[in-house]
Amino acid sequence: MQDTIPGEVLRAVFPLLLGQDLAACMCVCKLWREIARDYYLWSQLCAKRWPSVRSTKGSLAKVSPNSYFSLYSRFSRKPRSRSMPAPKLTFEDLEFYLDIWSDEQSIFSTVVPGGIVRNRIETDPQGISETMRTHIHNDTYKLTVAVSPRLSVKLDDCVMVSLLVRRLDDERVACIVDKAGFDYVDGHGNLAHAYEYLQISPLYPFVSNIRVWVAMLLLNAGEGESQEVFGIELDFPDVASTDNELLCLLEILDWKSID
Repeated sequence: MQDTIPGEVLRAVFPLLLGQDLAACMCVCKLWREIARDYYLWSQLCAKRWPSVRSTKGSLAKVSPNSYFSLYSRFSRKPRSRSMPAPKLTFEDLEFYLDIWSDEQSIFSTVVPGGIVRNRIETDPQGISETMRTHIHNDTYKLTVAVSPRLSVKLDDCVMVSLLVRRLDDERVACIVDKAGFDYVDGHGNLAHAYEYLQISPLYPFVSNIRVWVAMLLLNAGEGESQEVFGIELDFPDVASTDNELLCLLEILDWKSID
């Protein structure tokens, strides 16, 4: 191949190629590699992608003869997908403290072991709508706390929720939800929603605006009437769709020692 395509032809063709095609040509043979690695070719490709790097005020070109090739090859490739590291926490290390208020009066309190919140509501409560039945059996990742006996609330009142989580391995506590109000009622879906932005540890200053949603599962959602709550759902739709993702998220909360 080296004998059949002269270098002059390659020098005429290579400037017409895209970066990934030019990089592939470098793998053909020594001649192709020498021509394809030409400073001018890669400076033109970089100028199309980042015009500012060709500025006379910049010093990129003075770094090395291969600076444009290195810049293009390192930053134009799609990042490789990386598997999430295994979390150090397990659900067995956790304990959840759930409280619900109505007009500042406590109406529901429970402590739920971490392993329990992973369980879905398997038996359909009597009287739920078909929409709710579809909701509780869909594949969306969420944590669930069954409310038994059922809780009666009036959504016209100020209904709020708090949720703490305790680490049993080192006796630290983090706040997931701090008296967030159930301000949005999905009457068709028989859900009342509250949300809060997670309090992330200062060790992760660039991680922010991650929401946790809390939903009350209602038998009905008539306005002005008392609603029967048979379950509470926790959802982290912005970041967590598996156990491992959620545990990694919980690890970076702003944990406080209670010793």
